[in-house]
Amino acid sequence: MASASPSPSGNRRDRLSDLPEFLLGHVLSFLPNKHAGRAALLSRHWRHVFSNVHTVSFAERAGARANDWTTFYYEAKEKKSCSAALLDDVWSALLCRRRCAGTHAPLRRFQVAFDSCIGWDRCHVDQWLSYVLRYSIQELNLDLRFRLGPICAHRSGQDREWRRRGGWYDPPSYLFSCTAMRSLRLAYCGLNLPATIDLPFVHTLRLTGVGGSGGSIKRLVASCPRLLDLTLEACGGLDKVFVLDRRLRRFALLCCHNLETVDIDASELSSLDYCGTPPPESLLCLRGVPEIIPSCTVDFCKVLPDEEAEHARITRFLEKISGAKRLHLHHECLPAKSFEGFPWFPNMTRLVLQGPLQSPDVVRTILEHTPNLEVLTLLMDFSVVPDEEVVEAAPDDVSYSVPCLRHRVREINMVHYQGDVLQRMMARLLLGNALGFERLCVVLLKGSFELQAGMKREIESWVVADDVEKIFL
Repeated sequence: MASASPSPSGNRRDRLSDLPEFLLGHVLSFLPNKHAGRAALLSRHWRHVFSNVHTVSFAERAGARANDWTTFYYEAKEKKSCSAALLDDVWSALLCRRRCAGTHAPLRRFQVAFDSCIGWDRCHVDQWLSYVLRYSIQELNLDLRFRLGPICAHRSGQDREWRRRGGWYDPPSYLFSCTAMRSLRLAYCGLNLPATIDLPFVHTLRLTGVGGSGGSIKRLVASCPRLLDLTLEACGGLDKVFVLDRRLRRFALLCCHNLETVDIDASELSSLDYCGTPPPESLLCLRGVPEIIPSCTVDFCKVLPDEEAEHARITRFLEKISGAKRLHLHHECLPAKSFEGFPWFPNMTRLVLQGPLQSPDVVRTILEHTPNLEVLTLLMDFSVVPDEEVVEAAPDDVSYSVPCLRHRVREINMVHYQGDVLQRMMARLLLGNALGFERLCVVLLKGSFELQAGMKREIESWVVADDVEKIFL
């Protein structure tokens, strides 16, 4: 049968341009704003299509201008913002929508992140919020961050709280009466709440390093009757949290080191994230916690290695989440002794261990307490254990004959593999005893082709299972 001849170029239709502008804007909303804005160069028809992009999102890079204060402030004849590029980008996006007033799509997401906000940027932020809150009539997801960088004083090596340059800014009172708001994220700003708060449809609230008293935070949380996702991060003024009249689906408590009590209704909790020092048993009260928690992430940012009480706290905390089905454990600050009392996780099917490997015995202890594990992921960092100690404490292959590793594990992932003594030993023990796994994925550290090819051949020689899909990146 003869194939159809191609139509002449003059009869070809641009089916993409035939789409309605609101649909084109929706498609472009999934691209970075700068890339979406370049679509205006395609043709006259696309000139104003950016006005239908329902997402405005711009962010500076953390630490991008840490040394610019001399240039922009002390030496400049005209005092100006260090964030001139960010201000220009946001204004360009909003003015494009303003030029097409009445025909543009409602704004659904507005996100701005300053590396470090300063005083004279206040008028810009006020005008942005005035426009955004006025023209967001259906739903709005607002994300305002006034500083980027490490949030935890322990992790950054400081014993005092970070001096917040962004603490000067208080969001306008009408921000807390926006009925179109669906999610709200505020980072490193004041929290001067009005007498009346009306946020009836907010389901996601994330507060990072906000100023004000703990009473203001508790009042804001209490004013969101449909709250499902709550994140409290580096809120130093907060001492108590009670959420008993709403059933949270996700709760994250990150580096709030002055907290004394957290009491929440966990009957429908599907995700729990914790980052901080090993908490006392009285800190976290999960009422009605289900037998199986779908997902947990745990990161202890500071541990005293020689404190027996700290190790006991770690064990008791892990026992509270022993029903987790998926666990992401950051073990960088955990000494090997902390795993001696590792609890039983009968429901766990996915485990992610992130941090430098300390000892093969630690991983073996964890595998012995996760009988139903199916996916094991190691996010490796540079080893901190001397090679001599690793060789002396090397276990034999028989000791790694763990039932879950031999019969249950189906997938093993190793990320940032660099091939040092401890990592090679760990890979050999795992791959040599995993008899039924089906997929292996290794992300190699950047290096020469010869080095990576050698590591690839070595890893493949350790695999004893048949028909394993091997992926090397």
